[in-house]
Amino acid sequence: MKTLKIGSVEIPARSSLDLEQTYEPLGGETILRTLSGAGIKQATWQKTRTVISGGGWIPPGLAHLDYTTQQTVACIVPRALIANGARQATLPAARRADTGFEPWGWAMMVDGSVIASEITVVSHVATVAPVADAIGYQVLYYPLLTCWLSRPNESGSRGEATYRWELIAEEV
Repeated sequence: MKTLKIGSVEIPARSSLDLEQTYEPLGGETILRTLSGAGIKQATWQKTRTVISGGGWIPPGLAHLDYTTQQTVACIVPRALIANGARQATLPAARRADTGFEPWGWAMMVDGSVIASEITVVSHVATVAPVADAIGYQVLYYPLLTCWLSRPNESGSRGEATYRWELIAEEV
């Protein structure tokens, strides 16, 4: 079973029955205006913010984490890269590699379906094996982010015997 790991805490499956994770771009970017009003985009850095929330029958045990130090977030929701014409995509170095979380590839077909396709990874470049009649390829991976964590929100319902929690993490 695939699990979310935050620092040294592996979130129990019964704490994350309805797990959700969002990825938001953070960046030092702005649009500057010239005298004529034309826009010029200026970007200096780019990081990721992830919001993870879940619920289940037991609390997640997040109080154990040290929120004064950076933690790794072994993400549970995959991200996708479009492979270029050579069926290749460059994977980030910060990705999960534990069993069950290796990158994988899909061939996108003209009817909108996807077919699993083998990939080979050399260094950080993934190459998707060709599939007949494919119109494109994707490489999917699970991020491994080093983050500062905000203390989580947690709640519970005694009557329903359920717990909810939410954690915000920003990449360093």
